[in-house]
Amino acid sequence: MKKAILVLPALLAACSSSFTKTNETFQQQFDAGQYAAAAETMAKNTVQKAEPDNIYLGGLQCGTGYLWANDTENRQMCFAATEAVITDQVEEDSGYTVKDYEKIMFKTYSAMGMMADKSEYANQEFKQAYDLQVQNVQASGSEIEDLRKEFDEKSAAVPGLPDLDSIVKAVNQEMAAADNAVLAMKDYVNPYTTYLNAIYDGVNGDTTNAENYLGRVKQFAPDNTFVKSDASAIKSGKQYVWVFFENGSVGEIQPRSLAPEILQAFNIQLTIPDVFPGSAAAKTLFVGANGETTETQFLANMDSVVKTDLDKYKTQNIISSVVFEVGKVAAAAGAGVGAGVMAHKNQETSDLWAIGGTLAVGAIMSMEKDWDLRSWTSLPHEVQVARIEMPENRQITVNNTTVEIPDDIKNAAVFVRMPTPTAELGVFVGKIN
Repeated sequence: MKKAILVLPALLAACSSSFTKTNETFQQQFDAGQYAAAAETMAKNTVQKAEPDNIYLGGLQCGTGYLWANDTENRQMCFAATEAVITDQVEEDSGYTVKDYEKIMFKTYSAMGMMADKSEYANQEFKQAYDLQVQNVQASGSEIEDLRKEFDEKSAAVPGLPDLDSIVKAVNQEMAAADNAVLAMKDYVNPYTTYLNAIYDGVNGDTTNAENYLGRVKQFAPDNTFVKSDASAIKSGKQYVWVFFENGSVGEIQPRSLAPEILQAFNIQLTIPDVFPGSAAAKTLFVGANGETTETQFLANMDSVVKTDLDKYKTQNIISSVVFEVGKVAAAAGAGVGAGVMAHKNQETSDLWAIGGTLAVGAIMSMEKDWDLRSWTSLPHEVQVARIEMPENRQITVNNTTVEIPDDIKNAAVFVRMPTPTAELGVFVGKIN
């Protein structure tokens, strides 16, 4: 039996544990609306360390914190560290696999930061974010094939085990039937990224692209009246303020425990990484201007965005879990046989060997597959949007917070963050044109 099946590499365990502890503190501060403190906690324990571990996720987390703290210099420092890992300018030792949805949202947040900086390069970041949606890759076919071969080797020691395809089908059905299952999207589109592209392009003159992008977004937010009327509003030539509400906390990636009926006779239970539902901090935001008040409306569910990405690796993860558990059964059987053979050779120590065999089997069967569950936890559960005409006094209210729109901005984007119901709002203004 290959050790890799049952033994966690020490480096991955150490890096994951180190990040998890830092991220717990970060998340507590972030959830309280202490964005600068959260970012500093993450930065000093990841990006600012000399050791090249956890730079990527650390950069995403502290960059997000500094974005909502309106700290341009440190935001750029953190996001530059993440960019360096993505472009292979820095080798990271954490063993973490970069996800496509993370790259898309990273570019989206970079563009949002540039809007806050009133930079003309925001458009380039938005384009890269959108283009990444059509470049997302599937799990490696060669890795799945290697796992299939490993299953064939291990299953030979477990008579009567069902074929792998039947097991995968049963696991997929059980996961889909779970009460708290997050639904993946039918099409790999990040509605938030696509909508921001639409508004930015449309306001800056590319109404063809804007209408195309808005058409895609309507599929995921069919009841959003702002999305339905954005094209007409942009063409009217009036100046507007779009308010983007990042609501709550994205769902956590955790092991889902499964006991497929097809494997119950073999006492095999599986764990598969899955997205569990996140939570909203508020139903909506109230946006006021020009003596009127409107509410934000649903635009995108980030849980579903993460789920859609994670599902690309679901078959690989299912097979990996099956191989691990079948390997345990095969190894435990070997341990029991070994103990019995030794007992017959030395009857005087038969009791000792029997106990030893039992302990070996117990130790093997109690082992759990160690998934890398680190993720970008400072993303929102959902995104909502509202649109109002630019008020003459260039002031809007978001709940009880007054937001000033600078005079050099014609059309503005106001970004609002509320991770928990009691958190202080994070707010910044971005320039569309």
